Amino acid sequence: MFKLTGRRRAFHDHRRLMHVACKVVARHATCGDPDTASTAEIVALAFGEHQMRITDAEALDYLNAALADRGYPLRPAAPQAGGEDQ
Repeated sequence: MFKLTGRRRAFHDHRRLMHVACKVVARHATCGDPDTASTAEIVALAFGEHQMRITDAEALDYLNAALADRGYPLRPAAPQAGGEDQ
């Protein structure tokens, strides 16, 4: 087996996570309601299919990329705890 360099691994991880996000959005779009696609589904599928642990913020980035690719409106980022002055 060959070792992946940092850039190559990042590229493969990105492709895997985009595939997961597109799969989630496609599933919800098929049912007629892409607005119900969630970051929790992306987090769970990323782990289940690729043994990758990602944060909810990362999942939101991938979800928004998949939504934008299909022409759907993007999701806003959740406000961080503690307000903006921290």
